[in-house]
Amino acid sequence: MNRLAEVEFKLVRVRQMMREAGLAAALFKTQANFAWLTAGGNNAVGIATELGAMSILVTAEDRYVITSAIEARRAMEEEGLGELGFKLLSFDWFESRELELAREVAAGGDIGCDVPMPGLTNIAGAAARLRYELTEAEIERYVFLGERASRAIEEVAASVKPGDTEAEVVGRLLAELWKDRIDATGYLAAADDRARLYRHPVPTMRKVERCLLLSVNARFKGLIVSVTRMVHLGRPPEELMKQYRDNLLIEATMIAGTRPGRPMRDVLADAVSLYAKLGYGDEWSRHHQGGPTGYAAREIRVTASTPDAVGTNQAFAWNPTISGTKAEDTFVAGAAGPLMVTHPVTFPVVRLEAGGLELDLPGMLIL
Repeated sequence: MNRLAEVEFKLVRVRQMMREAGLAAALFKTQANFAWLTAGGNNAVGIATELGAMSILVTAEDRYVITSAIEARRAMEEEGLGELGFKLLSFDWFESRELELAREVAAGGDIGCDVPMPGLTNIAGAAARLRYELTEAEIERYVFLGERASRAIEEVAASVKPGDTEAEVVGRLLAELWKDRIDATGYLAAADDRARLYRHPVPTMRKVERCLLLSVNARFKGLIVSVTRMVHLGRPPEELMKQYRDNLLIEATMIAGTRPGRPMRDVLADAVSLYAKLGYGDEWSRHHQGGPTGYAAREIRVTASTPDAVGTNQAFAWNPTISGTKAEDTFVAGAAGPLMVTHPVTFPVVRLEAGGLELDLPGMLIL
């Protein structure tokens, strides 16, 4: 499937959603939905916002890109929207005419939008659900991203020396990702006891002494992988090694249990039960356990009341944690079993059996 065919395929989904909602047009403003609908396009100028600098407007017959004159040429040329059949609607940077132009195109009909806007129907939830089932082309891009992100985090983790700060290590990781124009949309680093104390250890100037937990959310053409690795300088305590392997077993059980058609809450229930069986009690309650991913780091944070079932070719990243350890990789749930998108590349491999499957997960690297 080439890029134009992928866009056409997705427009069918959008227009079906529009018919069901009684909409004349649908306006997509977020970075996630722009990347999804344009098969990897980028409407971002800065990543510290959900919105982009270009929007997509879809009607029953047409497709448009709405943006200021600043972005118009880049949209049509570098982002390739002209070749993809999008018509340009632009305005001067000192004007605010996006909604006016959308209403002109809709000719008085109802307009849906993926962010709350006065007078428009909020279609954020419906738009997110359109993204859940990945196309073959998206899975190919995901596999590329997973390979690069796995290699980058593992090579950087293997370079850690005593005295490195968490911030220095994260900086090296971001530099590696940028070699392939991969954005880091989130990152965590915990030296030594910070991994035990904090579930979201944002990087600090803390120096590494013996142990480092390193996590990243990495984005390529809109798709995001989540991956965590742990490295220990010198022989770890046996209790830490056992806990880490138990943590991997919980993740393996969740991966194996993520089958198309199965309620997501049942996967979580399996994990909660295993936490207790392994002697970790309510550790599961101290941090969310992850869920479906794709064009958002987590499309859903699964809870016991989540009504959704696992979709075919839907991406997931479970992240079970125990105080001091964490396991996290990204995979696609398919009819034939999980396709691991991130995986150990240069790290040691731990082979675990769960749910009738054998899974290769990353061991703790000992330097």
